Amino acid sequence: MTVVSFLVFVRGSTRNTRWRSSPSAAGLARAARVSVRVGDASHPPLPQTRTLCFAVVTALSVVNAVGCVGTTGGDIVDFEAGAAGPRDAVAGEPLSFTTDRGFDVELTRATLHVGAMYLDQAFPVSGAQSTNCILPGTYVAEVTQGADVDLLDPSPKKFPGGGQGTTLAARAGQVWLTHDDVNAAIDPSDEPILNVEGSATVNGDVRPFSAAVTISSNRQLASSLAGADPICKQRIVSPIPANLVVETEGALLLRIDPRLLFVNVDFAALTGNDGTYVFSDDPSSPDYGQPSVNLYANLHAGGSLYAFSWVSHL
Repeated sequence: MTVVSFLVFVRGSTRNTRWRSSPSAAGLARAARVSVRVGDASHPPLPQTRTLCFAVVTALSVVNAVGCVGTTGGDIVDFEAGAAGPRDAVAGEPLSFTTDRGFDVELTRATLHVGAMYLDQAFPVSGAQSTNCILPGTYVAEVTQGADVDLLDPSPKKFPGGGQGTTLAARAGQVWLTHDDVNAAIDPSDEPILNVEGSATVNGDVRPFSAAVTISSNRQLASSLAGADPICKQRIVSPIPANLVVETEGALLLRIDPRLLFVNVDFAALTGNDGTYVFSDDPSSPDYGQPSVNLYANLHAGGSLYAFSWVSHL
């Protein structure tokens, strides 16, 4: 099983003295380096600023270690966080566009459940950390309570609880597509992560289509049962380029452009039944062809589908 090293901290204060696998705020500090097996924590560890005492985490236990470290200059902040569709979308109206393959598409529904968001100081070198769900470097911000986002609405949907972080620069982000524990083999909610409905014009023929994408046991690779490809790799979109600074004022905004879900999707190859064309959610099905493969691949790609920014307000 792959072993990853990272930093874990617990704030030395009475405000939050309990240990959590997902700390309440992010920051940068120097401390002991410990090893944790990938997937032991449902959220990545985020170090904190001010006076910090560190905890050593192993796969089997959490042990308080002796020692504290000082401040690093970043301020711990709470901030609003939200997600929205593209700026040119109009709430309550379909989104029409032409794909890179020349299909005219009209989206009438596009919702995505974002379970969590994270920002990290470092963008990994290409090819490095290929088996890890946790980014290298230091996490500087977290939003851990999810929300359903209407990708056809340009107005931000606020995440309950907002986010926490420290005033440092971020170069990479993560979007967690999960309703619950990112490591759970089966999603207990039994709800899709992505729902889309619309129509595509294929050789003059208007074909209604729909997709309900889940990330549960249907995405569990055979190798993941042996620990080589953990299910968290299917649920975490990472790394997403980010170029922002967490500030004492403002909010974190994630924009998601649903048009990019259909890059290189061949609607002519989509299987139809009684006039309705449905993207398959079962990779073992013979109907899981090029359109379904590419829709899921686009959802999971860390490219321009997802865009982080720091804004003055939501």
